[in-house]
Amino acid sequence: MILALVFIYFFYGSRQNTPAKDTTDQASSATLHIGIEQGILTFDPHNNGSFGTPLMNIFDTLVRMNPAGKFIPNLVRQFSRKDELTWSFSLQPNITFHNGDSLTSKDVKFSLERVARDKALLENPRFNTIETVNIINDTDFDIVTKVPDPVLLNRLIRMGGSILPQKYFVEHGVDYFNLHPVGSGPYKVMSYEMDRKLVLKKFSGYFKGNVSDWDDAIFSVLPGEATRVNELVTGGMDVVAEVPPAEWPRVNNHNGTKVVDAASTQVLLLMVNANKEFPTSDKRVRQAIEHAIDSRLIVEKLFGGLGTPTRTHITPGILGFDKDLYNKSNYDLKKSIALLQDAGYTADKPLKLKFQIPKGRYLMDSELGQLIAAMLAQAGIQVQMELLENSKYVQVRNNNKNEALMLAGYGNSMYDPFLPLNALNSKVYYKRLGYRNPKLDALLDQAMTTVDADKRSQAYIDAQQILADDLPYIYIYNERYFTGINTDRVQYLPPSTKDILLEEIKRKP
Repeated sequence: MILALVFIYFFYGSRQNTPAKDTTDQASSATLHIGIEQGILTFDPHNNGSFGTPLMNIFDTLVRMNPAGKFIPNLVRQFSRKDELTWSFSLQPNITFHNGDSLTSKDVKFSLERVARDKALLENPRFNTIETVNIINDTDFDIVTKVPDPVLLNRLIRMGGSILPQKYFVEHGVDYFNLHPVGSGPYKVMSYEMDRKLVLKKFSGYFKGNVSDWDDAIFSVLPGEATRVNELVTGGMDVVAEVPPAEWPRVNNHNGTKVVDAASTQVLLLMVNANKEFPTSDKRVRQAIEHAIDSRLIVEKLFGGLGTPTRTHITPGILGFDKDLYNKSNYDLKKSIALLQDAGYTADKPLKLKFQIPKGRYLMDSELGQLIAAMLAQAGIQVQMELLENSKYVQVRNNNKNEALMLAGYGNSMYDPFLPLNALNSKVYYKRLGYRNPKLDALLDQAMTTVDADKRSQAYIDAQQILADDLPYIYIYNERYFTGINTDRVQYLPPSTKDILLEEIKRKP
């Protein structure tokens, strides 16, 4: 096994292509075909901790963030801060849900209080600063927080801030809702075959009018990277997600298709289990693992140099960005071996770890995991790998069944340090990681309620320095992502959110 991993380490090559089915019977020219790598686990936006891209076309949030990083009205026409605990909002007029019900302040109150109070929902930790929503009338309401919340608007742009139809949801229940979802977004669900196909149709009653060039959109679940590319170059797909480097020449050299790459906030990392029953509870072991991983070589070998090694989760342009930890690798094989020896591990008594790796969740995730395992082997760490399909991976992670190491990728859809960092002093992540540092907790608590941007920024910079030493996460690289498009059919510049918003994909004249 080790020899095979070392071979991958130095001689990584492209995978075999998979033949695509005939797609000559392309549907209407007003139908957009999109190939995605994984299906939807739930249509409940408050409980979707996995893949949510199509949902952003079905549900709407109160506000959005534009490419310049400015908050702009969406379901609301105006918003303002009333005092340190209260924000005031006014809804746009004449908003309707897909079933014809009007969207009012009652639906906002139901939706936000649901996600803020139900601890069983995956999005709850991001919204539990909300105390209540006070209804003034059908269109005006106040959101009151438990403490001064400098990132309330950042929360509201997340999928977890989606507004649900109270009457419909309460009458039918969550199970029925998952089979027959209703939102207020520009598209409504026509059908969904689990892990196969999602069909959306433009909602004629959308309050903003005709915002998209496409009458219909079909999201096809195509887990195989080569399959997605085959569908693109043979005309079956207009847009495909996550094109791996090995396929770039095939897409770019084919007439009418190309790969467009974009920045993202997503960082690939190792979740390290520091609970006492794991050898990774020893900080020296965690540090040895970080020193064994050559993140620059990973970016170069797997992604042609497109990506940035990092020792932090905070990416450029986000408050608290620490340039001293970004575009940095801590690779030092000799130091790794020395730390392992100091922790009591030798060639006669090697460190043995279980390493869980998702398969088909992130771009080239299984290859990345195997490459990391090969690097750890070079330091004398014996790794037992467990490859997990996406649904199994999510189940294992969310139920805190993670082993010593688990490969993960986390974005930052709030565009604020709160999302990736403050999770570390939550009960959920304490069970998952077994890590707690009182100094870190104090900094995160301080930043969570500090409105002054400079003070918040410094608190998060100090927190990142602690994390870079303690290593409950071992950060690897900030990824770019690569989308294949049919240039004869569409014009598209993917956003850093990685959300595929149909209104942003323009139809070629």
